[in-house]
Amino acid sequence: MLWLKRNLIFALSLVVAVGLFLFGSYYLFSKWSENSEVQKQLEETDASLKKIYDLKSTSPTATNIMILRQQDAELKTFLTNVMAARKPLDFDAKISSANFKTLLDNSLAQLNRQADQARIPVAQKEFGFSNIKPLVSFAEGSVPLLAEQLAEVKLICGILFRSEISALENLRRQAISKDDLAAVSSVDYHAIPKMTNDLTGEISSFHVVTFTAFSESLASVLENVERSPEALSVRLLSVLPAAPGKPGAGPAASGPFIPVNSGAPAGAAQRGQPRPGGPGAAAANQTRRLETLADEKAFRVSMLLEVTKAAPPAE
Repeated sequence: MLWLKRNLIFALSLVVAVGLFLFGSYYLFSKWSENSEVQKQLEETDASLKKIYDLKSTSPTATNIMILRQQDAELKTFLTNVMAARKPLDFDAKISSANFKTLLDNSLAQLNRQADQARIPVAQKEFGFSNIKPLVSFAEGSVPLLAEQLAEVKLICGILFRSEISALENLRRQAISKDDLAAVSSVDYHAIPKMTNDLTGEISSFHVVTFTAFSESLASVLENVERSPEALSVRLLSVLPAAPGKPGAGPAASGPFIPVNSGAPAGAAQRGQPRPGGPGAAAANQTRRLETLADEKAFRVSMLLEVTKAAPPAE
């Protein structure tokens, strides 16, 4: 103990050195094990590559290279034909700000008229443009993009109205201009960015629609989307029972039906009871219940739609 007190610093240094030595040994052992595992994986991968290369059917022979080039040319021809068969969106990419304001007002009014004619309630009268509609001037460079989005919204709403949905609750689009970004908390927007296909160069934009419909109308929506000459497709689909009281709720079950004699008093007719002793009293005692052949409930549908467009021409 006396020696430890006189050489306290030396003893502490010795303890620290031993601790560092043990830690270094553990670290070295763990890294050595990790290196062995990586070396084992590398050897397995190298053996797999050698096995593939040694096969004559997959070796890079002149015949295989020729086949690959032929298939590449066929794929490019197929993609060219597919893109040529698609109908492009009808919008003016060089529209001015003043003309777009007129186009927006007229298009929204037209969509509301179409909804009224189809007797489809629309909760969102501006169809995703509530923050843009009051504006007179728009951010620089945003008008062509907004015109393109407006054409996409008209395309989607046309399909929904033709499919005779029960009600349109919400339609959301991507915020693409500074005017949109100033109101990103609005129900007009979603957070899904555009995507570019690396193989074809096509650009895909997305819209989220929520509506209520019966199964027949939902099937009609999917069929009309598939038959659309534009490159329109359904990426995601969520179907839930519609909440009670929502537009398009299913019909209530029929109650008992009692035939009422035409000669009964008004009060008796309202109660569905014949006049005692009157004509038809015996027949009225035999009550009938209308059979409910179909008691379907409406669905609340949320759908992610993708609109694919050709890449813009290089300037």
